[in-house]
Amino acid sequence: MNKRNFILIAFAFIVLQATLLAQSNSKAVAPPEVNSFAPILGFLSSNWMEGREAGTKGGFMAADYVSSMMQVFGLSPFGDKKTKKAGYFQDFEIVQYKTLESSLAFIERDANSQSVFQLNQGVDYKVSAGVNGSDAEAAVVFAGYGVVAADKGYDDYKGMDVKGKIVVVLDGFPGHGDTTSAGWKTFWKSGSEAPASIETKLQNARIHGALALILLDAEGKFEPFKQAQSNRLLLQSTMNSVKNTEEEYEEFYHTLPNDTASQVIPCFRLGSSAAKHLISGTGINFIGFESKTAKTVLPASQLMKDKTMRFSVMVKSEPILVRNVLGIIPGKDKTKYIVLGGHYDHLGTHNGHIFNGSDDNASGASGMLALAKTWAESGVQPACNLIFASWSGEEEGLLGSQYFVEQMNIKPKDILLYINMDMISRSVIEDTTRRQLSIGTRTSDKYIREMAKKNNSTLSHPFILDLWDVTGHSGSDYASFTAKNIPIMTYNTGLHNDYHTPRDISANADLVKMGDVLKMVNSSLMEVLNNIPGK
Repeated sequence: MNKRNFILIAFAFIVLQATLLAQSNSKAVAPPEVNSFAPILGFLSSNWMEGREAGTKGGFMAADYVSSMMQVFGLSPFGDKKTKKAGYFQDFEIVQYKTLESSLAFIERDANSQSVFQLNQGVDYKVSAGVNGSDAEAAVVFAGYGVVAADKGYDDYKGMDVKGKIVVVLDGFPGHGDTTSAGWKTFWKSGSEAPASIETKLQNARIHGALALILLDAEGKFEPFKQAQSNRLLLQSTMNSVKNTEEEYEEFYHTLPNDTASQVIPCFRLGSSAAKHLISGTGINFIGFESKTAKTVLPASQLMKDKTMRFSVMVKSEPILVRNVLGIIPGKDKTKYIVLGGHYDHLGTHNGHIFNGSDDNASGASGMLALAKTWAESGVQPACNLIFASWSGEEEGLLGSQYFVEQMNIKPKDILLYINMDMISRSVIEDTTRRQLSIGTRTSDKYIREMAKKNNSTLSHPFILDLWDVTGHSGSDYASFTAKNIPIMTYNTGLHNDYHTPRDISANADLVKMGDVLKMVNSSLMEVLNNIPGK
């Protein structure tokens, strides 16, 4: 290489390096400091907010506060794309409903007579229903686990006519009680039990024309009365540790209007005594059925001869108004988006106690606002649009994020990433180092997991990372986005013993750990922005 060419190449390299450095510096945005999120965390989880329950005074005050912070920080309002209203609020209705009354009975007939064996709610059975009540008398069909999994070659409804009948199914899936079985390896190898969830069992029964679902535990361990008593004691002692079921905290179920997932048939869960009465004379042995199906992974559904049941369910339902809060920093590419979100709602007040919900999830909402402030005040225009979102209705079933993805008027492929923050300021008791961090991603997004590892290594005190697969899971608002095939990262620091109790207050927050989580989020955000194809 001659001297002249060497000088030209060296000069070009220096210019290129300077250009890249300038580009890099122009895009570098520092992560939020503690004083950016700690005051917001404290105020959102204060008694003033009355627990931020969706649709309540406290929930609306929290929404007002989040929107005012977005305005102060300089975010543009995203508006409501469905109603075309300007502003930071996306208002929508959810339906809250509960079962007022129910009845369930066995009808036994012979050639000359009929007898009715009436069951008692709360003692013999527990009932849940959709937004609509119903009543019927019908024959009973045993449909195994009520599972339909075409990809695994398994269908409990194959060859069965359940239209206009009451379907009986077992809890779980083939092999769920034997980790060495063929059934376990078939259904659990991906770490997902979604095909065997109660919600999926209900939808399968409804789709096949069933009138109601009877859910049984093969070993007869379920006792409605004992569970109800246990729940009542736990509710009366709200300073106890972790909740067991949603019912200790709410008497209503919630759904979006016209959501087909809520148009479910009634589900009756029988206690052991009622279950024994149901199968008497049928020749069905549930323990034997489970053992056989775990090995063969073959359905064995059958009509329960001479078994008839009668049921009725009366439901109360009413609409309530709730709102998401949405701001945006417009990017250079107006056609692409990254969404950062965390729900702001919590459980409200119960029995005179305020469920402040500092970690769950004032932490995620305040972290989102701190990141919004940092980016808005940096003067850096991101490579694509950044939507900062605070969801309502997460505690009621991810309803705010679900509504957003259904009404957003953005093609799912144009959302490059959704970053979810839900409970990012505490540690589980076992985490004595207080450095565990879970980051959930989809199976296909290996590059995101590698990015998380790299960003973690740059911290002065790296986290102990738990990189897990969200496939088949729906524990937070990320699930609304994975349902639309959108890449996600969901951040969580652990399920502690103050979860869903009045002890979840900001005084217990680990602000140093939360700050490092936000550093991780910020680094991931910058890396995605710096690698947008064609930017």
